[in-house]
Amino acid sequence: MIAYNSERISLALLGKTNSGKSSFLNFISDQDVSIVSNQKGTTTDPIKKSMEIHDFGPVLFFDTAGFDDDTNLYEKRIEKTKKAIEKADILLYFLSIDDKIEEISVLKEKYDKIIFIATKQDLEIGKDLLEKFKDFSPLAINIKNNHDREKFFDKIKSAYKIEDNSITKSLVKENDLVLLVIPQDAEAPKYRLIKPQVMTIREIIDKNASAVSTNLKNLENTLNSFNKKPDLVITDSQYFKEVYNILDKDIRLTSFSVLFSAFKADINYYIESVKKLDQGAKKILIAEACSHPPISEDIGTVKIPKLLKKRYKDIEIYFQRGEDFENIEKYDLIIQCGACMFNKKYVMERIKQAKEKNIPMTNYGIVIAYLNGILDKISI
Repeated sequence: MIAYNSERISLALLGKTNSGKSSFLNFISDQDVSIVSNQKGTTTDPIKKSMEIHDFGPVLFFDTAGFDDDTNLYEKRIEKTKKAIEKADILLYFLSIDDKIEEISVLKEKYDKIIFIATKQDLEIGKDLLEKFKDFSPLAINIKNNHDREKFFDKIKSAYKIEDNSITKSLVKENDLVLLVIPQDAEAPKYRLIKPQVMTIREIIDKNASAVSTNLKNLENTLNSFNKKPDLVITDSQYFKEVYNILDKDIRLTSFSVLFSAFKADINYYIESVKKLDQGAKKILIAEACSHPPISEDIGTVKIPKLLKKRYKDIEIYFQRGEDFENIEKYDLIIQCGACMFNKKYVMERIKQAKEKNIPMTNYGIVIAYLNGILDKISI
């Protein structure tokens, strides 16, 4: 599988200023990734570094601003740090001698996947850290000792079990014929496929199945060229109805958006939530992960609102893009995109927030299938 950042295991480096976060990242990556300085506020936006850990897999480090940054940009920097925490599969907290035992205890109780790290083991303060926080079993790291890299990697491997995630799950098995209907409209980048399409094709090939791609216009010709029916058809959600009407009804159909709902979200919650549309939902939030400017054929800002307003005359539609996900309690329903640019941890964090506020949440593919009356016909 291609190691996109959103599919890497994310590790957020947290702690007070000058606790050794940036020095550690440079040490682990064996590169000058972060600026190291005694001056507070050196790290502003989280610095990202992707790498591969042998016998573990691809990871993405976030070096964040210190919690006690007292510069003028403190509030904005801390908001960025909070976003990094929401995305992180593993939290790495770098202990400072100024940390209070009570505060560290709260962190340990709040986060189940948190590793406390005591750096500066080449200095006397490093020993002081180990003694003060011994009840938290901190990992002692000396950045002047190359063997401590492997010690850290071993700790990560023991602390985090990688799930055997699959996009197509049991829908595709060895020797299957899978037909992908990929529309190349104004939203499609020229000369390349979008991320969900590439990832799905790669997984199909990895399963020793066959992936055949076509567009909507050529769908019937492609079907007629086969000497057997495809075992599964995957399309873009916005063409659910057109593809469904062409296929024989015994051919299984799904979409990239629906597959990604099951891959990195709570698809059962999505399916249950979409029913809110016929239960009086008035204020609808459409949350688009991508931050590209919307275009005339945009599915999130144009096509789905058009479908919704055709059926529900008095609804109000609002939009948030990128990492914006604010004041969600004022909406009756949230419609999230496929979120291919977000990792699973961050998508599930959004769902958690929605559930805590009792706000139904669904996604593009589920909504389109529901509005076309074929949700119960879609393979999930």
